[in-house]
Amino acid sequence: MSQSPGMRWLFGLDAIPIGADGLQLSWQHPLAVWGWLLIILGAIGVAVWSYRWIVGARSTRVALATTRALLLIVLVALAAGPLLRLPIIETQPDWIAVLVDRSRSMSVEDTRGSDGKLQSRDLVARALLNESVWSEIAKDKEIVWLGFHTSAFDLDPQQPTSADGWSTDLTVPTESALRRLAGRPASGIVILSDGRTTRPLDRTVLRALQSRAVPVFVVPLGSAEAMTDLGIAQTDAPNRAFIRDQVPIVATLQCAGGIPRTTIQVDLVDVESGDVLNTIEVEPSEFINQRCEAVLTGVRSEAGSAHWLIRVRAGPDDLVRTNDQQAVEVEFVDRPLRLLYIEGYPRWEYRYLKNLLVRESSFESSVMLLSADRDFAQEGNAPLERLPQSDEEFASYDLFILGDVPAGSLSETQIEQIRRAVSERGAGLLWIGGERSTPHSWRATQLEDLLPMRGVPERFDEAIYIEPTESALRAGVMRLGESAKEKWPIALSPTGERGRLEWAQRVDPESLKPAAEVLARGRPLSGGASFPVAISMRYGAGLVLYVATDETWRWRHGIGETYQERFWIQFIRYLSRGAVQSDGNAFRLVVEPKRPEVAMPAMIRVEIQDSKAGDIAGSETIDAELELIDTKQSRVSQSTQLVREGDAWVGLWSPETQGQWRVRVDSSHTGSLERIVEVVRTDSELTHPESDHAQLIDLATRTGGAVVQPNDLASLAEMLPKRSLNREQSIVDPLWNSPAALILVLFLLSIEWIGRKWLRLA
Repeated sequence: MSQSPGMRWLFGLDAIPIGADGLQLSWQHPLAVWGWLLIILGAIGVAVWSYRWIVGARSTRVALATTRALLLIVLVALAAGPLLRLPIIETQPDWIAVLVDRSRSMSVEDTRGSDGKLQSRDLVARALLNESVWSEIAKDKEIVWLGFHTSAFDLDPQQPTSADGWSTDLTVPTESALRRLAGRPASGIVILSDGRTTRPLDRTVLRALQSRAVPVFVVPLGSAEAMTDLGIAQTDAPNRAFIRDQVPIVATLQCAGGIPRTTIQVDLVDVESGDVLNTIEVEPSEFINQRCEAVLTGVRSEAGSAHWLIRVRAGPDDLVRTNDQQAVEVEFVDRPLRLLYIEGYPRWEYRYLKNLLVRESSFESSVMLLSADRDFAQEGNAPLERLPQSDEEFASYDLFILGDVPAGSLSETQIEQIRRAVSERGAGLLWIGGERSTPHSWRATQLEDLLPMRGVPERFDEAIYIEPTESALRAGVMRLGESAKEKWPIALSPTGERGRLEWAQRVDPESLKPAAEVLARGRPLSGGASFPVAISMRYGAGLVLYVATDETWRWRHGIGETYQERFWIQFIRYLSRGAVQSDGNAFRLVVEPKRPEVAMPAMIRVEIQDSKAGDIAGSETIDAELELIDTKQSRVSQSTQLVREGDAWVGLWSPETQGQWRVRVDSSHTGSLERIVEVVRTDSELTHPESDHAQLIDLATRTGGAVVQPNDLASLAEMLPKRSLNREQSIVDPLWNSPAALILVLFLLSIEWIGRKWLRLA
């Protein structure tokens, strides 16, 4: 019927294609069978009633009644909307979304290849994307390829993007995959990842996966076993130092995944020359809570900026190489360290210490012995005839040493000037305890606040030996050994022959002020509890140190002044670091933290180190200009305003990108100040580079999926459920308005009309 042009015209077939088979009759307004029975019975009843009482031949009346019944049935059938329908069945394939991890943790090399060598997780993922199983899946499923780290994005499996995402968030990519599968038969989501994420999967997304019955199939990458990664978490070093100063650089080591199995070697390398300046070894037992501090010391004999590199060599216990080194920059100043040593009387410690200060060519020392006669020639390589009196005279010193001096030997003005030099300019103050005056005569003076303890310490009842604390080694002092490994000489230990000190003050630990830090402890030779004998404390911009013994001269017997010289010079340089930061400048530019993070607020502060300069400067705001240097990109700059708050101008800065930034303040108030800071970006991916397969397995279990090992990826095609849909899309042509319907109605009407005429009816 669908092939003949005449038949197509007769039945009004316009939409149904020529030659179509399987045509079906259907209704626009279908009626139930019992409805059709009632209609047929009703039509017959009406027809019979119409012709029952008409006079005429019985056969003619039956024929006319039948014609009318058929006409009524045809009219009702046409009103029901008869249609010719050609059913067409379409199969809608199911869909899967494949999420491929593109975060930085994928660069970790912790997977053994067929040759036994370690290869990165990213390399394994790229190999899996080239497997033939994807072609097999694509035969009856549509695949949506997505890369992800903090978000999801389209991915070309043949040319995947670099694994350079700084963090991973499973929630957002999984939500994106669900949106891409919305309104489609979803066969599942496949995730190729190491499981390392900075935020676990949100419960709302998990419930959405469960409610939509979308299973998650995970392909865990990386080693399932915990592997250690050693890296440098942070470094701490002074910004400026004197030449020939042993600058301590503290490197905080962090070992993810446990503790190292072997000894770790940490080097301090000069970037320009490539020379290794200092090397220390760190034992696995030194790691506490997977962290350890390594203190290296660097020395430079020339002025200028020293560019150093801290480098860690961990061997097989190191997953990530990019966190094995960190740069450090220290500016060295070439000028003598200026100090004033005031002593009450010529005790033994004074006799050796003054000679030590004179011998050290990098020191410019002025020594004042108060008990000397008027005609006594005061010593030091910059001798004095009297104690300093004016602000200018006190401002010329980086360090003050107060021996066993009665407080009454100095005027209140001189005491106040020492206090201000420490608190405002960053000068150091070294107390050397004595039997006569220090520290008890300094109580109730303006320097009492500069003592790190309260009360008056008593004398030890017996001889003691001293030992450094971890704080001392961290500060780069009390390192009297011949090498970095021998931090404290055996000769000065309890079993040694030279460590015995006959006199020392016993400082009660309970009397220490909150800011005090113990650098050395004294322990009686007979044993028992130890007590602080070297205590440091920060006071304003400067440092204070109290040494509760004056018998280090005993260490010289049989060996000379080696230990004593190292002991005092290290402390003197340690206390002078605050002064060299300002180096006589009235203002100092400070950025905290020293290594700001991208998008995290950092504080820029211009400190007033000279109160007179602060009074002149006024309270107006000043501007700080910031510029990214050493970049191949276009110029990146920022600016911020600093507001006067007390003795400083303070402002906040949020770095836009990582790299070295030049921070510059140039105003009529402060002059030109500049500092170079390194802005870093928190690498949450490589801080903990170990894989997290447990999270992936839990996700697969909760959603009814499965875990597919990389070497068993071919089985994925059979695991994916078949959720394709068969959908019928029929082509219809109506029959009620076709020529055939009109002809049929007219034919029946004509038959009835002719019959009625035959019976001579109206």
